[in-house]
Amino acid sequence: MGNGTTVAVIDDNRDYRQLYKLWLPEEYDVVEAADGLEGLQRIDDSVDAVLLDRQMPELDGAAVASKLQSRSVTPGLVMISGIKPDVDILDIPVDTYLRKPADRDTLVAALSMVQDRCECEPERRELLGLADRRATVAETVRAMALAESEAYQRAVERLEQHGMAFADTVTEP
Repeated sequence: MGNGTTVAVIDDNRDYRQLYKLWLPEEYDVVEAADGLEGLQRIDDSVDAVLLDRQMPELDGAAVASKLQSRSVTPGLVMISGIKPDVDILDIPVDTYLRKPADRDTLVAALSMVQDRCECEPERRELLGLADRRATVAETVRAMALAESEAYQRAVERLEQHGMAFADTVTEP
């Protein structure tokens, strides 16, 4: 990411907003929002990436991600949450999903990756995000539960239709 990268940090926890702001390299411009509604108002075409908390009052992270997806320019979306990822994250349109507490290196690397993904064709970006979330779910959900999950099976089928196996997602665009 170059100079003048703008990152929106949307989290109802002020301590997390301050922490992420401290962690980001100084060439980042940070826009803060304490809830999803304020976040949507503050995100315009100048925002390159978003650190998005999942659990917030008013409008949660999943709703914010869905609303952003319908805009013409969608910033890179990193959802970060204390909630253990389950198959439901497959339906949330974010580029990647991190668990709190994430460390600084993981956070900065995720922001950089989602920025790169924004250069991809929209469908490729969407598939890379889905593959990323699928890998996250596969790490945390028991195999038996995955086999019974329609959302997980849909994700697998969609990725396979496009010839994307796990290996492809590691090698990025």
